[in-house]
Amino acid sequence: MNASILMIEDDTTIRVTVGSFLARRGYHVYEAENGAAGVDIARHRRVDLVLLDLRLPDMGGLDVLAALNEMGCDAPVIIITAFPELQTAIGALRAGAYDYIHKPFDLEDLRQSLGRALETRRLRHEVEWRRVRSNTCRPDGLIGQSAAFRECLSVTERIASAGRVPVLIRGESGTGKERVAQTIHCRSDRANGAWIDLNCSALPEGLLEAELFGYEKGAFTDAKQMKRGLLELADGGTLFLDEIGDLSAALQPKLLRVLETQAFRRLGGHREIQVDVRFVSATNRDLAAMVAAGSFREDLYYRLNVGTIDVPPLRHRPDDILPLVEHFLTEIAPVVQRRIARIDPQAAHCLTAYAWPGNVRELRNVVERAAILCASDTLTLDALPAELRHGAASDEPAAKGSPMRALSEVERDHILFVMAEVEGNKTHAAEVLGITRLTLRTKLRAYGLESADG
Repeated sequence: MNASILMIEDDTTIRVTVGSFLARRGYHVYEAENGAAGVDIARHRRVDLVLLDLRLPDMGGLDVLAALNEMGCDAPVIIITAFPELQTAIGALRAGAYDYIHKPFDLEDLRQSLGRALETRRLRHEVEWRRVRSNTCRPDGLIGQSAAFRECLSVTERIASAGRVPVLIRGESGTGKERVAQTIHCRSDRANGAWIDLNCSALPEGLLEAELFGYEKGAFTDAKQMKRGLLELADGGTLFLDEIGDLSAALQPKLLRVLETQAFRRLGGHREIQVDVRFVSATNRDLAAMVAAGSFREDLYYRLNVGTIDVPPLRHRPDDILPLVEHFLTEIAPVVQRRIARIDPQAAHCLTAYAWPGNVRELRNVVERAAILCASDTLTLDALPAELRHGAASDEPAAKGSPMRALSEVERDHILFVMAEVEGNKTHAAEVLGITRLTLRTKLRAYGLESADG
């Protein structure tokens, strides 16, 4: 995308000459003959650089600079000044301008100054992107060797290279959907761009909208200054929307519009902001059933569901349990200040025999607690939680002949066990289970363990 330059200059000859010069070199040029018009263009258009004359008919150049700074315009400003105004130009630099040039100026000198300013802006954004995505791209993000896992990874690899195609990741809570999303980002051509994640169930509707779209100063009572939203921060990169099934009915059409146009407005704003964002969403809910029930928009569902990845639950990939345990033990070693190099056979049987309703997240929590309790360099059975040990102590043939249970029954019993262990503390129980407190309360109500007003 060619850079957009805003030239605020009251001299018609300079505007026409410079504007034509820049247009021939591929820049998109906006022209304003006074300060108010220039500020209005910056408010409603995407601007990458500003050429600003210090002497304007309606307001001083420093006032224009202050107005641009106040509205959050991050475009570098190059001051155009006559020689007698050198001290004023220096004051403008102190106020945040990038550079200044003297009238009359050589067009080639102007071109070089523009190039330096735009390159500085690009590098600054790249530093911000790298800061946002620090620790996101890790070579060991996905661990597993089972057939189910390899199939999931194969699909992930193919989808990662599919340009800006939206992706929907489906799977139970705790299966590692966010890790899959990060892998898509890191193995795509956007790996050097921003990685931004947002949990759609973590914020109330109003705050979620402000976080996603940003807002202009004065958009609401507490909007003391302009704030960029996550959509702007994700420009050129990936935006991961977790728990997309919890997105409110009011926000669904707004997200659909961004998906279709790659453009949006901040809250309280009038300027269309164009972005280049890849959307990756995740859910543990049946969106197709929600569409049928009327609680999720059909057009949004199909727009999100262009590329689909199903992440298998841990009970469908038992061959991956011990490799995951070994990986987690390596990660936790610096914290517990002990390297646990072995897994006792009884502990290994116990870990692989368990159904893991909380999936990989629950497994990690169990391994971390066990690593703390271990008295040696071996993970033993007595370091594991009681519900796992009881399962291992039961007679194996009898266990194989016992009737199969629905996942909901296993999950319900596990939640009851954890709630008892933490003496009914929902916040603590949610942490142990690896879910949010809101999700825990929803499950408790669904299983009749808590009243709707509980």
